[in-house]
Amino acid sequence: MENQNKEENNFWIAYADLMAGLLFVFILLIGAIVVKYVLTQSDLQEIKKNLNKQEQHLKKSEEELKNKEDIVFKLSKELSKTSDAINLINQQKAELEANITNYKQLSKELNLSLDNKDKQILILLGQLEKKDEEFKNLKQDFEEAKEKVQNLNFIKENLSKQLQSKLDSNITINEKTGAIILPAEILFDRDSYILKNEAKSNLKKILNEYFNAILNDPSILNNIENIIIEGHSDSDGSYIYNLDLSQKRAYEVMSFIYTFNKDPRLQKLLMASGRSFSDPIIKNGVEDKELSRRIEIRFSIKNDNALKEVEKFFEFK
Repeated sequence: MENQNKEENNFWIAYADLMAGLLFVFILLIGAIVVKYVLTQSDLQEIKKNLNKQEQHLKKSEEELKNKEDIVFKLSKELSKTSDAINLINQQKAELEANITNYKQLSKELNLSLDNKDKQILILLGQLEKKDEEFKNLKQDFEEAKEKVQNLNFIKENLSKQLQSKLDSNITINEKTGAIILPAEILFDRDSYILKNEAKSNLKKILNEYFNAILNDPSILNNIENIIIEGHSDSDGSYIYNLDLSQKRAYEVMSFIYTFNKDPRLQKLLMASGRSFSDPIIKNGVEDKELSRRIEIRFSIKNDNALKEVEKFFEFK
């Protein structure tokens, strides 16, 4: 019985040892599996990182490839343009060679007629020298004529200033022309050439003083060719109507002068002329009709004949 119990105990002890050994082997196997799994996961992470890097590198390579494709496309277009430019240059070269050939042919033809061209050039040079001489003479004539005109204006202005100094301060004459300007409204009714009775007294006083200043000063009188009574109108109405009216008014003033001044020297100088509206008074680019209707009594100097010669000279030239 004791032996049987010992055998049973030994069996269970052996069985327990076997199970303990199997458990130890199982634990070792589980541990190996766990270690292998951990190591596998680490490898997988590394592989994943490498795959991501390769993917990024691949994308970068694709972008670079696309950029290179664009560059190749642009280079292709530039190459096409360059090819066209080369073709154009070749075409121009051919045209230039043709032009050179034509030029050489033309040079040969020109060389044949060179002597005749030289003769023509000499003739033209001679004509040019002649024209140059004519121009110098014309310029000299112009300077002389200009000096004459300036002298004439200077003489007339001096006479006007001299005459003004002899007149009453209430009588004003034009500094350049020496003319007395009398408004038509003071002397005549509208559209009339009959002097107003109330205007005659003052008109006689003004004209007597003006004429006496001229006739009694030999330095003034000897330089005067004529004393002209001019009638002027505005532009209302026709030119012929106003010419007739202005002429009649000028004659009316002249007739009135003859009633109070019988000096033969004055009679030789007096002239009357109607100007219609050929010489209006312009202010700011517009006709001043009131000022345009007037009687002007002015003088012309004897050198006016020389002035006419100067005008003829310019017309001739």
